[in-house]
Amino acid sequence: MPKTLKKIQSGFTIIELLIVIAIIGILAGLVLNNFQGAQAKARDVQRKTRINSLYSKLEEYYNNNGGYPDGTLSTTVLPGMDAAALTDTNGAAITQSFATVATAPTAPTTTSANQMFYQAYNGCVGNVAQSPVGSTCTKYTLTAYQEKSSTYSKTSLN
Repeated sequence: MPKTLKKIQSGFTIIELLIVIAIIGILAGLVLNNFQGAQAKARDVQRKTRINSLYSKLEEYYNNNGGYPDGTLSTTVLPGMDAAALTDTNGAAITQSFATVATAPTAPTTTSANQMFYQAYNGCVGNVAQSPVGSTCTKYTLTAYQEKSSTYSKTSLN
């Protein structure tokens, strides 16, 4: 009887390697996509926190001065306010607009996910040098455009 030599196979075939590489690529893509989504959600939470902080300080300002600021918001106008809360997540100053009418000014038509707005209205003198005496606005709306959810807004209590 002739002896047959069995060839011992060691290692992986090219097909097996390609399948493993494809699976790793798919898993890496899923993880990366979820990570980017988590970062966008974190920025949205940061915007909401800033809006809520501004909201509290504006209501405190109203209680002390009988009106809302009708000039540029700053840490001077809102003492104790964190300066970072007066910027959007890119570090640009919050867009502000003022009106003397009872309806809020129209927000810009082109917006990006990082923009935040302070719109004061109903009796405002309008973007003048701010002092407690000049606090004539009776209403406002704070708005933040979100990346992962809808627009987030807070309106004055009064």
